[in-house]
Amino acid sequence: MLITGSKTSSTTAFINKVEPKICLIGVGKNNNFGHPNKAVIERLKVKGASIYRTDEKGEILIYVNDKKEFEVKNE
Repeated sequence: MLITGSKTSSTTAFINKVEPKICLIGVGKNNNFGHPNKAVIERLKVKGASIYRTDEKGEILIYVNDKKEFEVKNE
């Protein structure tokens, strides 16, 4: 799941429907919009999603094989 991190980008209903295992938030460090919104992060944490943020980790690569197994790399 890829989101912007704005407070309206991922409602509780949406997160409950999608049930993300991992979440990539593409956001610039110290951006003018204050993304990612703290409420969005909390919603994702409550669902147990692993959260990867480009403002903290830089480039993030997600590899998925034909069995839908995935590996996340921060390079």
